[in-house]
Amino acid sequence: MKKSYQVEIYNQKFNVKSDTDEKHVQKVADLVNKTIFEIKKNTNSVSSLNVALLTALNIADEYYKLKTKQLEKTRVVKKEIKETIHLIDECLDFVSSIS
Repeated sequence: MKKSYQVEIYNQKFNVKSDTDEKHVQKVADLVNKTIFEIKKNTNSVSSLNVALLTALNIADEYYKLKTKQLEKTRVVKKEIKETIHLIDECLDFVSSIS
């Protein structure tokens, strides 16, 4: 069941509905705020829209990198599992052949 939480992002209050707990929602809001203020500090943009778009791009970039890394790790683990199953099958075949 979704609950409603109030968070402050870039000095504006927002009501957010989420299935997660308030601590999680606040951590997400904190990440967005941290990214916004880092971008604001490192750019000359005074436009809130530009800062928001750059924040979205930065967070999406980080998400994409993590997702790609996770998918690659999953691929490697699946390959290792298949190799392990093959070795187990070979061992079982060998044991069967000598008994």
